[in-house]
Amino acid sequence: MTEETQSISNKLALVAKSPKYRGAIFQIEADEKGLALIDIKESSLKIYLLVDPDSDQILETRFFTYGGPIFTALADAFCALIQNKTVEEAASIHVDRVEEELRDSPHTRALPESAIEIALLQKLITKIAEAYPEKKNLALAAREAMDVSKYKTQTVEGRAEADAEWNALTKEEKLQKIKAAINEYVRGMLMMDGGDMEILDLTDKNRLIIRYLGACDGCSAATGSTLFYIEDKLQSSVYYNLFVEPENPFAAYAAFDE
Repeated sequence: MTEETQSISNKLALVAKSPKYRGAIFQIEADEKGLALIDIKESSLKIYLLVDPDSDQILETRFFTYGGPIFTALADAFCALIQNKTVEEAASIHVDRVEEELRDSPHTRALPESAIEIALLQKLITKIAEAYPEKKNLALAAREAMDVSKYKTQTVEGRAEADAEWNALTKEEKLQKIKAAINEYVRGMLMMDGGDMEILDLTDKNRLIIRYLGACDGCSAATGSTLFYIEDKLQSSVYYNLFVEPENPFAAYAAFDE
């Protein structure tokens, strides 16, 4: 284990194992909703921002990386910081502010200042403002050719209504809706490749913990394309803010607890 790995904070290691904003947002989804999609990449980290082009407000954030636990934790903390902020506000955040979110104590760094991920994330943040004007113009132009009602529910007000409806359900009612969607949209796809899944729990009202079965258990796609597919189907058919998390998704990094 390297010196940098040994000196990361406990909070960073925990966030890396259970990130809230891991995933992807696709252009077709943004187009269907009349929203702008900023998708920017630096090294092995890619961040997606779904933006209301009328208010420049960020409605949804996701990230994906093959860069390991430090990139995972930094990206997740950044996504959390910019929720519901404007693009200008997000682009002005300095990476030091992100690092502070991962500290165990205010005066002890979450990771060494020399960590390469720090500089790379800062480069990515500077790209946000550069990429947005073109993305905004494309979204506004696309809206002219679509029914306005198709994207009204993607506003802050529309999401507040969806939140209220979801929160009014009991846990059992939520699980029933999730199970029905899995049976309709997901299970058949998994079984075609000799795999399956089961629901372990629904925590924090919107975090679905699952266990992969059969060929899906240990498959390299289990935390990548397969997971994205499951999450996308549940978000589109059940609740937009539903997250799917395999049990112990970062088993490869169990050494961080040692």
